[in-house]
Amino acid sequence: MSLTDAEREASRKQHQETTQLQVSHSLRRHQRDWFAQLREDVFEGGRPYAVGAALVPHEIWEALDLPFITDVWYSGLVAARRQSGYYSDYLGRKGFHEGLSRYGALGLAVLMDEENPDKPWGGLPPPSLVCTSDRAGRLMADHAGCPHVLLEPPTIRRPHPEWWRMSRWQWEDLDESDRIDSVVEQLKELIEVSERVAGRRLDMDRLAEIVDRVNRQEEYFDEIRRIIINAPKLPARLGEVMSQTMGIQWHRGTQWALDQARAFRDEVKARAEAEQWVCPNEQFRLMYVGQGLWQNLQFFTEFEQRYGAVFVRSNYLSIASDGYIRYGARDPLRALASRYTSMSEQMHIPGLGAAWAIHEAREHRVDGGLSIEGWWGGRMINVALEEVGVPVLNFPVDAVDSNSWDQDRMWKLVGDFIEQRVAPAKAERRARTE
Repeated sequence: MSLTDAEREASRKQHQETTQLQVSHSLRRHQRDWFAQLREDVFEGGRPYAVGAALVPHEIWEALDLPFITDVWYSGLVAARRQSGYYSDYLGRKGFHEGLSRYGALGLAVLMDEENPDKPWGGLPPPSLVCTSDRAGRLMADHAGCPHVLLEPPTIRRPHPEWWRMSRWQWEDLDESDRIDSVVEQLKELIEVSERVAGRRLDMDRLAEIVDRVNRQEEYFDEIRRIIINAPKLPARLGEVMSQTMGIQWHRGTQWALDQARAFRDEVKARAEAEQWVCPNEQFRLMYVGQGLWQNLQFFTEFEQRYGAVFVRSNYLSIASDGYIRYGARDPLRALASRYTSMSEQMHIPGLGAAWAIHEAREHRVDGGLSIEGWWGGRMINVALEEVGVPVLNFPVDAVDSNSWDQDRMWKLVGDFIEQRVAPAKAERRARTE
């Protein structure tokens, strides 16, 4: 007796619920409570806090007990709560051009919109300090009337294509001593401004402890990546893995983050050992290239039942493993400078980013990839994947702006991609090896 569409949908939802990570609940609870406490401390207690870009050493603020929010991750939070369309339109009404990247700008929109009472977790308080690696952060700083610190890492001169093999121990050679020197001087400026805002001096011994704790946290992420790579099928959905990874990274260096990363590792490991797969009928393994689809993380689960297709990899867990760990550091500030000197280049420029993407595709045994349409560097990484036999779909959406989303169109694009490109490519590879 065949199942009706309603019965199949009910079965799918039940399976998704039973395969949901339990650590996802504890993460959401912690984030909600932490943000509520931040708002109370800032609005009622007058406590300062900072806003920083993703590639800013938040460890310095953690060592100063200065709370902080990451601009792009906050944009992801706005998108996850289905409010990115409203705030994207708000930016347009305020005169910002349509080509403005919403990924780093939704926090500014939330801050500027003083009339809307329905804001994610109550909205953003005005920050006391903004630090970014581009000049867009000055808009938020000017609106809040606070200092803006600009970090500008020097461009890499001697690229090492397989940089991930050097990043943990040979980072001084990888990132070039004079480039690290330059970033260290910029970090000293950030420390000086942050100390004034926080009203205390930076304890370098505490910073060293935090940097070491981050290393241990990222080791758990690396274990999770290895479990996903080595397991015969996928034990944890990409949307949850991305949310968990970035939620923990937001608080990296804290004891909570270390404990949450350990619990994350333990749960994924237990699921793999119990053969609790998110898609028992797994047929195709897809990777996500570049920035994540934060406006609709559930979209990654929509192709399991029809195609047996799962998403096994994104930049977020992999860069946590390959880009953050710095061993053997005598000076924690120098280790931080090394990490943020080259990370963006290693992920996004054609040579380095392409070599890494190809390596990751092979490690994760992927059959195809999805990539949000963007700048030329990302497109060249996609070309490199295509050249080694990994078909890539350029996804015509914004990472966070829901105004760019058309569910039926996106479903058809990915469905056609699996049927017309991924499945034939996999069949051809299989035929060559038989």
